[in-house]
Amino acid sequence: MLVLLRPGAAFTRSIGSAGIGGGVIRRPFRSSAPRLKERRRSSTKGPKEASIYKDSVILPVTQFNLRANAVVRDIEIQDFWKNENIYELLKEESKAGSFTLHDGPPYANGDLHIGHALNKILKDIINRSQMLQGKRVEFVPGWDCHGLPIELKVLQSMKQEERKGLSPLDLRIKAAAFAKETVQKQSASFQRYGVWADWEKPYLTLQPEYEAAQIDVFGAMYLKGHIYRGFKPVHWSPSSRTALAEAELEYPDNHVSKSIYVGFDAVTVAPALEEYKEGLRVAIWTTTPWTIPANLAVAVNNKIDYSVVDCSAGGRLLVAKDLIGSLAETIGQKLTEVATFKGADLVGTTYRHPLYDRVSQVVEGGEYITTESGTGLVHTAPGHGQEDYQTGEEERPRAVSLYLVTES
Repeated sequence: MLVLLRPGAAFTRSIGSAGIGGGVIRRPFRSSAPRLKERRRSSTKGPKEASIYKDSVILPVTQFNLRANAVVRDIEIQDFWKNENIYELLKEESKAGSFTLHDGPPYANGDLHIGHALNKILKDIINRSQMLQGKRVEFVPGWDCHGLPIELKVLQSMKQEERKGLSPLDLRIKAAAFAKETVQKQSASFQRYGVWADWEKPYLTLQPEYEAAQIDVFGAMYLKGHIYRGFKPVHWSPSSRTALAEAELEYPDNHVSKSIYVGFDAVTVAPALEEYKEGLRVAIWTTTPWTIPANLAVAVNNKIDYSVVDCSAGGRLLVAKDLIGSLAETIGQKLTEVATFKGADLVGTTYRHPLYDRVSQVVEGGEYITTESGTGLVHTAPGHGQEDYQTGEEERPRAVSLYLVTES
């Protein structure tokens, strides 16, 4: 409590037995007005005099530290939790059922960052809220000890010459040792955050019992017919010499994909196009020109209207009806519509690859084919992209070349 008095007034403050520390304290206050006037006349130089309000300020007497001193107190509190087994005691005394929060494991590939803190502290808030409701909370922390992020960390710590002589088995051994060491560091940091969990009994994906459980679940899934063997396109990292997941891909912010338009010369045409096959080309547009060598089909949407158009520069193009205007503007030619068909009428038309002596065909695609841009006919390379691959899988029985090249 802070009390300020005007000069010239007398004051006595008493703190009885109800006050902090007990006893009676009497502090008289006398006027300091004459001294104040005298000080004003004196020089500003010299030692600083005590404040005239010093004897009128009454502060509480307490053992409570005015500063948090978190560096010391946090550790003391956490040691108390640990020594007194607070987390275990709360589980034993719970009477309102159980609550289990499954911990999605972080990679054991380095020190913690703000993302780890956000993840674990939010989980801790959820767990503690359940504890306050009297529930038995089981929170088993885990770590993902496999994968490219850990291997990359190991490789980054090695010299170039060491990497050259490193076998895959040696890399796995070093990665496992690095992961175990990192788990200890991250566990200590999580506990320093104040997170409650079964830190003495974590689960690690490299533990034999964990791997055995995975194999057991995999076997059960296989016996139930959920597992099958097939092909799929994967992203490949030339520098890391490994496959990449979609989440591991990074694209430069200033990257611009260069697109191209290509006219594939028709070899044979579907019955509906027989009258217009002379000089006909199948027009496609792609933002991935490097996949043109892998082209094995052109896909159309059965529901879209397609037109045969005469080009002012000569020849004919097959293009989506709604995109004739934008295509003419892009290539700088006049396009005159000759006839219009549904996409289903074009299926079976064959064309020659512009780089290789290979004949492929127009096939039925899916709803991913639209008239928002391009030509409405989609260049399809089953080895590049999930939609292209799926189209290739569906067309295998009808396109022998597609089947053979995809398998190789």
